[in-house]
Amino acid sequence: MTIELLIILLYLAAMLAIGFIVQRRGGVDTSRGYLVANKSVGPLLIGGTLFATFWGGGTLLGGAGAAYSGHMLATIADPWASGVTLILMAIFFVTILRKLKIASLGEMYFLRYGTRGAHLASLLSLPTLIFWTSVQILAIGKILNVLVGLPGVESAILAGLIVIIYTYLGGMLAVIITDNIQMVLILLGLAILIPTGITFVGGIDVIAENTPTDFWSILPSDASPSGLGWTFTGIMAWFAAWCGMGLGSLASLDISQRVFCARDDQAARQGLVLGAGLYWVAGLGPIFLGLLGIVMVNTGMIDGAILAEDPELIVPFLAKTLLSPWMMALFVGSLMAAIMSTASSAIFASAAVISTTIVHGAVSDHARDDKKVLRLTRALVVVIGLFSIGISFVAPGLYDLMIFGFTLLFACLFWTLVCGLFWKRANAPGAIASMAGGFLTTVAGVVVLSVQQGTLTLVPPDNEWTVFFTFVPMVVGGILMYTVSMLTQKIYPPVPLKDTDGVVLKWPDLEETTIVTEKGYPVAQVAAGDED
Repeated sequence: MTIELLIILLYLAAMLAIGFIVQRRGGVDTSRGYLVANKSVGPLLIGGTLFATFWGGGTLLGGAGAAYSGHMLATIADPWASGVTLILMAIFFVTILRKLKIASLGEMYFLRYGTRGAHLASLLSLPTLIFWTSVQILAIGKILNVLVGLPGVESAILAGLIVIIYTYLGGMLAVIITDNIQMVLILLGLAILIPTGITFVGGIDVIAENTPTDFWSILPSDASPSGLGWTFTGIMAWFAAWCGMGLGSLASLDISQRVFCARDDQAARQGLVLGAGLYWVAGLGPIFLGLLGIVMVNTGMIDGAILAEDPELIVPFLAKTLLSPWMMALFVGSLMAAIMSTASSAIFASAAVISTTIVHGAVSDHARDDKKVLRLTRALVVVIGLFSIGISFVAPGLYDLMIFGFTLLFACLFWTLVCGLFWKRANAPGAIASMAGGFLTTVAGVVVLSVQQGTLTLVPPDNEWTVFFTFVPMVVGGILMYTVSMLTQKIYPPVPLKDTDGVVLKWPDLEETTIVTEKGYPVAQVAAGDED
């Protein structure tokens, strides 16, 4: 047995042990403990789990590949726009979301838009998380195949099953604990590979001599291989890179899940800011590894043809080339940590949004279906995890698939989330029309693009399609949210924003009349006391 394989097996065993220990020590035998870790997590753990959640195969392998092919401009969406998401969440969303006393964003949609709106919003939240989980599983297969020589399919299945088991056992608390352990391993892995790479290529001077002039630019550049030049399309694609992830991720279920776990508002905000800082600093690591790949090709140390077909293999290739067996073993452990932390978070968030939408008020003081929520969430962890493993084997490139997933959130749920929390006139028909309009416009784009390409294509092949998928569905959704909401104010009146115990938090004047509902829609307003 090789050192690398031994380290991997020990790491997997440790993750399983954490799940068992968390379950045995209690604290996850109620829905409040299982879903939101009893709302007792401090800012350091919140920051660590947010960093580890975002930092996965798409960031590490995909980010390095994107930097190698398109320089830092090609990495705007991740890590830079992703960090902006955490800052925006800290400034504008923490206080109001925590006042709702909810366990997932699905419950917020229920409180504002009724059953139909919540079901549609929750359903549209799932593809991004499932895409994201599949990206991580695919990355595991790539890494272990290149570094250790294990078959990719079997490796991905094994790691995916380990993630499912410890998430099933320990719930959100196990995810947070393992995330923070994995954060340390991630930083350790970068600390091993980057200095070794600098020494191997001959030092900083050699790197500087072979660095493309525009490599570190974050502004549009006509010389950049990313195609984000000073043209209308290039500038719009540049904005799309910031908006698709930066604004689309606001509706990501796993971020809000951490907000709900914090012990108070201050801990949530501090954790979000800490997570963003860690992510931006560590995010330079994959970009620098992409630069090392360029330097090694330019100086003849490696054959550029090796990376031409799949630049996302640059990180495992560099590790295999540069590291001793012991250092390789540690680096493989850090890679596994990065990937599994993200996969566990996405699986758990997906399961939580479904269970809390079906059993609303799961962690509220008036919750009556505690055991039902626990059983349902655990069953969904298994189902969603297995489904993600299955579709990972037909997934395209890591980085682009990850970006497309969050762009889909931007198209479908940006207006639903923001208007639900901050626009008094938002109602159920407006939200449903907005979500459906954004989704159908995206589907129409996929159909047209696939016909052009001659095969099913989800990832935009050029900047024109990137601009389309980022902005056109979002604009359609915004227009429909405003227009339909305003046209249906009397027939389907908006409702005040309440917490899960029924306390009005915003727009109490909407409570002056009683809302009569039918099949999840607010359908009429009558004077209080005149319902009969």
